[in-house]
Amino acid sequence: MARALRLAARSLGCTWPNPGVGCVIVRDGQLLAEARHERCGDLHAETAALARCAQARAATVYVTLAPCTRPGRQPPCVDALIRAGVARVVAAIADPMQDDPGPRLAAAGIAYEVGCLEALARHVHGGFLARVTRGRPRVTGKWARSADGCLSAGPGQRTAISCPLAYALMRRRRRAFDAILVGAGTALVDDPWLTAPRPRWHGEVPGPLRLVVSRHARAALRNAAAPWLAIHAPGAGSGLAVADPHDPAQVLHALGAYGINELLVEGGATVHRAWLPFYDRIELYVGPEALGQGLAAPPDPQPPLWQLEQPPRIVGRTLVARWTRRG
Repeated sequence: MARALRLAARSLGCTWPNPGVGCVIVRDGQLLAEARHERCGDLHAETAALARCAQARAATVYVTLAPCTRPGRQPPCVDALIRAGVARVVAAIADPMQDDPGPRLAAAGIAYEVGCLEALARHVHGGFLARVTRGRPRVTGKWARSADGCLSAGPGQRTAISCPLAYALMRRRRRAFDAILVGAGTALVDDPWLTAPRPRWHGEVPGPLRLVVSRHARAALRNAAAPWLAIHAPGAGSGLAVADPHDPAQVLHALGAYGINELLVEGGATVHRAWLPFYDRIELYVGPEALGQGLAAPPDPQPPLWQLEQPPRIVGRTLVARWTRRG
């Protein structure tokens, strides 16, 4: 299952609104095939793995999300598993969008278990689970601050905080998100690219959808490096209309309906202040230099509300920490 979850993690940012599922097929301790759902509309992980398996009869199938039971863009995976004659299916977690596959598998003489590495699977599939159960994406806030707690030297000033190695990590991390959001001020001052390097396993899948909150749709990303969309008031443009685009709850509801599972919010300061109560995760980059004065960063996450996902690490000369909201 750990191998299947690593495959699933590779599909983050590629498959929305679908979850990026991973699947591994084994028999007698030998790996027969493995696959992941690579993009929306393509084969699901189970059927892709079965297509790579010469003979799956009597095999055990490990899948990170329970097999689908209803047709969509692809036929139900549970039917493909039954036709293949597998002996056992092990799912990490149930799929809240589907019926329980257990009865149909049992009727075909296939053992079914759910719950293997459940906590890790809920983390990997957290964006999809948030959207289908809460109606909105999982939201990660990301910012870099100086050693003395400043986002920049002052309002409207672009200031380098992170070292080059940490900035490269920051760009790679964007690959795991379906969309990246900034405010109009950041778009106008920085004109950020908001792009991510594309690993070979992403194929032709485009990078994250770039979003700009601009009530009157006057702010834009001038570079054409990737698709972008304005979030604006009704009648103000041709992007995503929201009654109050400065209300994060309304924007999140609209993005959930749009199909976004994982959202990364990169600022600026006004956006972070408004969105902080809605963050499920925070990625914090702390630079080595003090600015002396400047635009204050949001407060650092603190227990007991927040817990570290892993120990902080030093990347170049920058401290990097990732936090998850408890509860």
